[in-house]
Amino acid sequence: MQVVTGAEMQSIEKEAFAKLGLPSLLVMENAGSRVVEVLKTEYGSMHGKRIHILAGTGNNGGDGLVVARQLLALGARIKVYLVGNQQKLSKDNSTNLKILRKLGVDFSTVEAGQMGKLKFSLGLADLIIDAIFGTGFSGGLDSELESLVSVVNEIRCPLVAIDCPTGVNATSGEVRTTAMQADLTINLGFLKVGCVFYPGQAYAGRNVVVDLGFPLTNEGTRFLLGDHNLSWLPDREPWSHKGSFGHTLVVAGSKTYAGAAFLSAQAVLRGGGGMVTLAVPASISDRFTPDEVILAPLGKTERGTIGVPSLQELLELMEDKDVLAIGPGLTRLPEVIQVVQELLRKWEDPCVIDADALLALDADFLKSVSEDRRRRWIVTPHPGEMARLISSDAQAVNASRLEVSQEFAKAWNVVVVLKGAPTIVAGAENTYINSSGNSGMATAGSGDVLTGLIAALLSQGLDPLKASALGVYVHGKAGDVAGLKGQRGLKASDILQTVQEILS
Repeated sequence: MQVVTGAEMQSIEKEAFAKLGLPSLLVMENAGSRVVEVLKTEYGSMHGKRIHILAGTGNNGGDGLVVARQLLALGARIKVYLVGNQQKLSKDNSTNLKILRKLGVDFSTVEAGQMGKLKFSLGLADLIIDAIFGTGFSGGLDSELESLVSVVNEIRCPLVAIDCPTGVNATSGEVRTTAMQADLTINLGFLKVGCVFYPGQAYAGRNVVVDLGFPLTNEGTRFLLGDHNLSWLPDREPWSHKGSFGHTLVVAGSKTYAGAAFLSAQAVLRGGGGMVTLAVPASISDRFTPDEVILAPLGKTERGTIGVPSLQELLELMEDKDVLAIGPGLTRLPEVIQVVQELLRKWEDPCVIDADALLALDADFLKSVSEDRRRRWIVTPHPGEMARLISSDAQAVNASRLEVSQEFAKAWNVVVVLKGAPTIVAGAENTYINSSGNSGMATAGSGDVLTGLIAALLSQGLDPLKASALGVYVHGKAGDVAGLKGQRGLKASDILQTVQEILS
């Protein structure tokens, strides 16, 4: 499913109007019809229902007025509230308003001093429709609109937003002060970025996408991940053997963080990888019970980490492996980072670089590695780690998650998995936005499971971008299934145990 910004959607529509010669009034009529069809599907017969519509002065308001007229024809009891300066109506909005007036629809103008009366009136509705701004909003709401939003949000009545809830920036998901709390948002044409990025997603409720009655041309590069992406999973032939699904080397763990190594290695197997060798400091090797993972204890260091004494052993371990996953629980010691850089200089195949290993990726080091080799790298930072990579701060990264991940991916020709809500997977060309996962996954070890899962998909033959995107979605989906028992108290090992169910 493609995802666009508000500005992109306006450009797409403009191009379609010019290319196809479509009258804008026809497109508005189509939009209204599609909205009404969704309302009937979601809320049943419209006959006799009291439906109150908040209509702005632009084309989103015009869409709302078309909806009002079509619902009137279905026997609904309609009331329209006009929001904004009525001297500044768009042409199509004005045309539809005149038609509604001739039909005798009940109108009311929203005024700042009448919020108590408005609350009483809206409280009588069975359904409220927000058609004030749609994709045309950015910035903050003025005091009158803030009061209106507060009134609507206090009313216990289903609220449907057309294209984007009032107060949500359709391009970024930003909410400066407050926004309409929709139960359902009907996206026209394509899903809007503001409806899948937080905090906007929290105000959009459930998203539905409808067409506008004609094909829209958009060479999209931004997509929402979903169950349909499970089709990327490679087939497993009946005559396959463990070597068919790759051998992953996981370099992870330290005296303090042995669990990170365990989770990453186990996730490779749960994700369908054929074999996994786990290279850990010898000082913690006795903390791993015998199982399917091939354990490779490395030369000791005083601090219980990998180090220069481990380097030759690691280089030898790399020789017959298909995928490298490096970073979870290694620690940030300079000697560790030095070893990571040496390994990455030698490694030529797909690689997942996570956690402490990300500290090795300073600009000078990245420049020293060929672009062709970096094309097979996947970096998986959380916002704080990404901030270090670009000399910024976590707040700035979160404010521009999409742009930051895309820019880093293009600048260094790597795949970026920027963790968070939602997680962004960016390649040099396409970008994926995750739709799975929950707050219960904000727990120690969750990222280690993701590292192993992505490595597993790489080892089964997926390219770095698809392996990353599918790994992120499956990881979140597994968290959702595990979270059915309760998100509070969810552990990374719970996520690990449900991965197989998602992949089956």
